[in-house]
Amino acid sequence: MTKKEIMKKAVALAKKMIGDWIARMALALKMVWAEVKEKMKKAFPALKGTAKQVAWANDIREKAVAALSEMVKEYAAKLDSGEYWSDKDHAYRSEKKTHLFEAFDALLNVEESKVWIELFGVNHAVSRQGVDRWTLVNSFAQDWLRAKFNRRRLADSFSKRMGVY
Repeated sequence: MTKKEIMKKAVALAKKMIGDWIARMALALKMVWAEVKEKMKKAFPALKGTAKQVAWANDIREKAVAALSEMVKEYAAKLDSGEYWSDKDHAYRSEKKTHLFEAFDALLNVEESKVWIELFGVNHAVSRQGVDRWTLVNSFAQDWLRAKFNRRRLADSFSKRMGVY
């Protein structure tokens, strides 16, 4: 669910409530975000490792997946529109999009705490201060897409385009 969809759902919920608009919106946003977080937790497999590793990896996974899912959706939409790799045909762009979703789904299904910590925790892509977008994108692109899936061109393109903000 995108932030735009979350906001639309919160506004619809707040309109059904009675009272001060700001209070209604605050409550509606809390309710919608709680629902989104619950859905995300149910979708993930349980992590394996020591208690400290699992706690750290869960925190990393929650923040990393929230940020990466938005970037993957944005990148896929730009592939569909032909904004990225415009010189290639639609079949090529569709293949790249499929590879990206396969790699992202594989990341979501990783059960080892160690993998999440090594990918996004040790390099401080995800920390208590938040998410470092550039480091997160490069870790996903270079250490996951390139190293695990041998998708060099896709990794370089994703890193170059999504790391800039």
